[in-house]
Amino acid sequence: MNVTKLLLQQAALNVLVALTMVQPGLAAMLADSSGEPNFLPQVLAYEPPARGAPGDRKDAGSRDPHNFLALIPATNIGLTAIAHPTFWLYLPTSFPDDIPFEFVLRDEQQEVVFRTVFELKKAAGIASFSLPQNSPTLETGKKYQWCFFCGNISRHGWVERVAMKPEILVQLETASLRQRVLLLAKHGLWYETLTELVALRGKLLSQLQAANLEERLLIYAENDLRYEALAELSGFEKISSLATLDADWEALLQHPFVRLHGIVSPP
Repeated sequence: MNVTKLLLQQAALNVLVALTMVQPGLAAMLADSSGEPNFLPQVLAYEPPARGAPGDRKDAGSRDPHNFLALIPATNIGLTAIAHPTFWLYLPTSFPDDIPFEFVLRDEQQEVVFRTVFELKKAAGIASFSLPQNSPTLETGKKYQWCFFCGNISRHGWVERVAMKPEILVQLETASLRQRVLLLAKHGLWYETLTELVALRGKLLSQLQAANLEERLLIYAENDLRYEALAELSGFEKISSLATLDADWEALLQHPFVRLHGIVSPP
């Protein structure tokens, strides 16, 4: 580490000390449980259910131009605690606009619960489909098979709705947006973890783009983004990405039970 970098870091630490004297939120963010400064982020730790189900999230050898990937763990099952979760797809290339997607939801007896044809923004990248509010409610304690169809390609996996303990619900209600993501992952809620992580990243990048330094520091404090706060104060660069959330995304997709290594670049 060169002398200039050391001096910049020391200056940043001096500024942090001054700021934490007048901004309790920033002080709380930068301290660990012992009260000592802590700049290392707590990275997302996904804890999936220890079971799997038959499914097909992708065909690795497909040459079909309409090939796509369903974002579901390699175990082919994900948990949710809500009645109408959001499902995620990855499109490696752009699709023609005239090709519709179909979504079918079946119960464990393979009876169709819900079916719809929908339009999807077909630019390359990740895309989502939320189960409509007027569709049947997923019942707690039951598993459902979902299927996406596009052209000659189909992808399917499973969703199981689980009940959350009251104390966990209280924690989620009082947590910051990023702490919510960490809690959702800890309790194995795949669909909510993915959905809220993508939404949080987009929201914060939008807020940071129009914020001044003080406003950005407050945003970091509210979302436990220690690394970003230190990087900004060190003066190395203006934050154009969120390294902590990118690390969360990578940790989620590279989990041994998930194995979506091919799309670990930020959403």
